[in-house]
Amino acid sequence: MATQAPKPPSFAEIDRQLCVPGTPFELETVQINGLTNTVWKHMPKVFRPYLLGSLAKFSDQVLINAPAAEPAPVTERVDWTFGQVRQLSLALAAWMAARGVKQGSLVGVVGYNTAEWIITWVAIHALGAVPVMVNAATQADSMAHCLKLTKPELVLCDATTAVALSSLAGQLKEGGVGPLYSWQDTTHLGKCSVERIDLAKLQVTAAQIKAVEEGKGITDLGPESDGVIFFTSGTTGYPKAVLSSQRAALHGVISSVYPLARLAMRQGAPASMVLDMVANPPQEDPNVILMAVPFFHVTGCLSILLKAIGDGNTMITMRRWDVPEACRLMVKYGVNVVSGVPVILLAVMQSGLLPKDFKLKFASYGGAPAPERMPGDIKKRWPEMISATAWGMTETNAVHSVFGGEDYVTYPKSAGAGLPVNELRIVDPETRRPLPTRSVGVIEARGMNIMKGYLNDSEATAKAINSEGWLDTGDVGWMDENELLYISDRAKDIIIRGGENISSEEVENAVFRDDRISECAAVPVPDDILGELVAIAVSLNPGAKATPEDVQATVHSRVRSPARPVFVYVSDEPLPRNANGKLIKTEIKKAVQALYAQKKRRESKL
Repeated sequence: MATQAPKPPSFAEIDRQLCVPGTPFELETVQINGLTNTVWKHMPKVFRPYLLGSLAKFSDQVLINAPAAEPAPVTERVDWTFGQVRQLSLALAAWMAARGVKQGSLVGVVGYNTAEWIITWVAIHALGAVPVMVNAATQADSMAHCLKLTKPELVLCDATTAVALSSLAGQLKEGGVGPLYSWQDTTHLGKCSVERIDLAKLQVTAAQIKAVEEGKGITDLGPESDGVIFFTSGTTGYPKAVLSSQRAALHGVISSVYPLARLAMRQGAPASMVLDMVANPPQEDPNVILMAVPFFHVTGCLSILLKAIGDGNTMITMRRWDVPEACRLMVKYGVNVVSGVPVILLAVMQSGLLPKDFKLKFASYGGAPAPERMPGDIKKRWPEMISATAWGMTETNAVHSVFGGEDYVTYPKSAGAGLPVNELRIVDPETRRPLPTRSVGVIEARGMNIMKGYLNDSEATAKAINSEGWLDTGDVGWMDENELLYISDRAKDIIIRGGENISSEEVENAVFRDDRISECAAVPVPDDILGELVAIAVSLNPGAKATPEDVQATVHSRVRSPARPVFVYVSDEPLPRNANGKLIKTEIKKAVQALYAQKKRRESKL
């Protein structure tokens, strides 16, 4: 008779064994804004020494392999070492200091994934200043809104955003925004009033650079000092500026390692072995990461870039997302890690462009829901690879819950477990009282990684975070007996059909069981009797063929009656996404509702 495998220890039991004094995962309690918080005792407390120290440690290794700046052909690529980035960052910091930037100053950085973006970001932190990371993929008026909201003393940008913002320079100046500079040549893009600076030829002295390196002028920079400003996605309106402390933004340095230690114990490794491997990691070649999510997003910046610098890894970037080009780069440069949003890994996996013997070591994703079948499909394609999924948001500084490996395969609908330094709870949307296990309600989050607040918007901050430090995430979900979180929906995305709440994820997961489907978004369409009905927009995998009618017929057998789509739109193009990889459901809903209205009008004339 087969012996039944022992039940893995619970996440809580693992935490008790790993988070003990003298270990890398040791915890301590601190007071933050009058509230007691649990924090990683041995995490870096501020950005400056962590970044400059890591860049020096891995000086000769390649940090980023990137396309040369336009108008150079996309095939022309450049290696930038950790040491080069460090030296150019110190010089740029000295240049900024000469223009009045100091500890606590806000400095805008607007651009796509380039070495210059990283150099600017490190330079800002080298002064103890605060980077204001504007979404470069939004419209110029949205970028202007972000800058006027935060009023940075200087703004550094790439050529594309320099041209976009050039026509708004007067408006920005009147709004209290400091001067704009471009780190790239803009002449190939036409007229642009933004001043060009060459990061390799800045007029600074060795003494000025030394002063920055030694931290002259930095006095009381600490864990609760202002650290970063990101912006919300802005899928439902203008973005809000999310201000976080140094400590909150740095939590991922340890929070991203801890789930792997948990995973090892869930698979049977003793705590002593796991802790020894974390404290004395084996010498391995640096990982090579396909970097296909923007640095201006918390996932790209805090989950990938920050760790790449700290671990000595190499990032392979692209000018814009292109599946064939991504696959070519993965093969050429030996990419073994893919991180970001699910669509990235799905696209390369489904493309058929990777050799059958191509191997990946690790894949992690979050920021957008993954199809339920995804972990199983990954395991079939790369049986030895570890895949992980995480849930978080800009306001939680990326990851707040996470898990991977066999747990993810076993519980593919889950968004993982919380961490020892944070909390999760499900509350009634009206009373805000905690709900029992498996009850669906609003997800609230608390912990050291929560934002300070929305800059210059105290009303929105008070609405989002209560007096006990609980953040209303706006997500709806539930927790099971294994301490795992499940995301049901965004509160505002629930389709209410005749008083019955229908999760868009429920519909989308059923649609994704059809191998022809690449993307899917379930949205409501209006109905005079029931209020709302379910509709879906889909795009197809390369070479697949499908009509709205047969997609509809296929999904109808897989969902309960109220959740069956009454309308299907098959798009010839990928569904619209914002720069963070999230489907823009407001845009999709508007298009689908217009098409559905046309269909209803045609039918009424018959």
